[in-house]
Amino acid sequence: MNFITPSSDELVNLREDPLLVEQELDVVPAVADAVEKTTGLRAGRVYWRSDHDYLYALELADLGKNRPSMATVYGFWDRYEPRPMEHEIEADLIDFLLWFASITDDIPVGNVVKLIEFARQRGRCQTTWPQGAVLRTPEERFAKLPGYDFPPRYVDIEGLRMAYVEKGQGDPILMLHGEPTWGYLYRKMIPPLANTGKIIVPDQIGFGRSDKPVDINAYSYKSFVRWMRKFILELDLSRITLVCQDWGGLVGLRVLSQISGRFIRLVVMSTGIPYGRGVGDNEEFLQWRRYAQRQDYLDVPTAMQSHLDQCVLNEDEAAAYRAPFPLAAYQTGAFTWPRLVPIRLDHPGNYDNYAAVKVLRTLNIPVFLPWGERDAFKTGEATLRQIFKNCAPPCPIAGAGHFMQESSGEEVADRIRKWILATPV
Repeated sequence: MNFITPSSDELVNLREDPLLVEQELDVVPAVADAVEKTTGLRAGRVYWRSDHDYLYALELADLGKNRPSMATVYGFWDRYEPRPMEHEIEADLIDFLLWFASITDDIPVGNVVKLIEFARQRGRCQTTWPQGAVLRTPEERFAKLPGYDFPPRYVDIEGLRMAYVEKGQGDPILMLHGEPTWGYLYRKMIPPLANTGKIIVPDQIGFGRSDKPVDINAYSYKSFVRWMRKFILELDLSRITLVCQDWGGLVGLRVLSQISGRFIRLVVMSTGIPYGRGVGDNEEFLQWRRYAQRQDYLDVPTAMQSHLDQCVLNEDEAAAYRAPFPLAAYQTGAFTWPRLVPIRLDHPGNYDNYAAVKVLRTLNIPVFLPWGERDAFKTGEATLRQIFKNCAPPCPIAGAGHFMQESSGEEVADRIRKWILATPV
């Protein structure tokens, strides 16, 4: 257990939720003494982050016996968001109980394991996705994908199947899609860049061939970042050139701030890392946010073509963008993403972005910013140039809009290829 000291700025944006209470911790004095020795406290709080990135605290109270007498475990959730998924909380609490047993010889770890298994057998302990909680798009929906004949690969992330394709050899070039698309968006860029490095294009959870939780509470800004970070760690990627657009940037830039040592270059297109200012004043984004939340079914090609300036999708391409979502039930992630963008200072995710930006400002990573001339979110480029200190000169893509991988994919790939070759690391 690695104890941390959260900042007051973080805590003010969270609400505490009591999860476990022990009113007679000192009934076995040796246990209470072990807790005091390990935490360094007789009374007060120690904090830690779980494997799910949630903040927890153990609060100890001394009732006059000169040792910890009471203990309460708190979880801390975003103030204006629902509780996380219960199976995630229960998994985190099991990790805590196993740690608690490990610090003293008076609580055999084996007994705790047996108790947990007993609870699982009786349905009192759920640490995996409940039955019916996750949808998987039938594979036949992806039978006809023009220009995207790369065989899918899969990796397990927290019990969810995450899909990706890869092509080429060398240092990885990780391409992250955003809302409401999937890896298919990068099909025109993969072949030109595959001679420069090993292209890896994942489908984010909730999109493409990846699994799709149906509960809206499964999707948070924090969970998308965590899933992508674990994807990178599972594949053990290093010396990464990150290429990101739209929500691929909101996720990718946070991941970059957390494991920056695994990245060597950054290509950012039509995205940013908002932290309570800027996006909330962008009327085009707010219109899109309202539009997305009023739909019973989000027709992806229709939504995309409202931002495309150089091309029109043909029937097969439109079908490929619709493929991941046979029904609205598969679109929970797509419906959720727009409302997760921080547009206020107290918006969930705003503090985490603020903390990430503080880290990003310290990095000397080379940054390339191709940007569509007709993109509605032009202010994002200027904001990124204020964050990163090693940016290449501007690279406007003539006539391109928000989804320039679709409208100008070959040109964008060629610009990126030339920049990579001119930027050895």
